[in-house]
Amino acid sequence: MRDGERRKVRFAPDEGAIAQIDPTIREDNADFEPKIQALVIDEARDGCGLVVVNNKVLFEGDTCLVKIGDLDPLISEIRWVQELDEDVQKIGVMYLE
Repeated sequence: MRDGERRKVRFAPDEGAIAQIDPTIREDNADFEPKIQALVIDEARDGCGLVVVNNKVLFEGDTCLVKIGDLDPLISEIRWVQELDEDVQKIGVMYLE
């Protein structure tokens, strides 16, 4: 595989799909309190790509809860962060469960 090639098959999300992100992991994950909204730009079996307003809260390696659409929140890891401009970030999320 060449550098930059995707390792997993990606597919387009439903138009206007929104992710909710809770940057705090709790023991039982029952108290999901989303603090960040993100636009879903692509999805895969084990993760997704999101665009968020640059909030300086999410960093590469962070663990958080991510809820997309009607799915239950999933414990996830921020795998990469790309600054698109001073106000917008693109982030890669990998589901850990």
